[in-house]
Amino acid sequence: MRVKPDKSIYRNSISHLQTSEMLRETDTQVLSKLLREELHKALSWQKQTLAEAAMEIQKLLEQLKETHPTATEAEQKAFVTAAIPGKRRERFLSALQAGWKEEMREFLSHSYLRVGIATLEEWKVTD
Repeated sequence: MRVKPDKSIYRNSISHLQTSEMLRETDTQVLSKLLREELHKALSWQKQTLAEAAMEIQKLLEQLKETHPTATEAEQKAFVTAAIPGKRRERFLSALQAGWKEEMREFLSHSYLRVGIATLEEWKVTD
């Protein structure tokens, strides 16, 4: 003889488990997931923007090297600053946060690293 489980007991146990404390934990988990997703988007945006900044700075420095190979570091920074519009510089600057120098090292070739970072640091002070 088979005994069927009483489904009403199962339903009652589940309903007792869904207390307001468990719902708060679920809400917290949902909020944590949303926060992680937003953080991931922000970090992706930051990394992409820093890559764009590095590529643009490097391209400009390469152009300057072809036309004026003896340009000083000050002339290089001035050239890059003049070539990149203020709004774009602001966008690049907004992507800079803790550890940004390490991120820039990833994108700039070694020969342009010092000037690229010095230019960005100057923008932080003047913009």
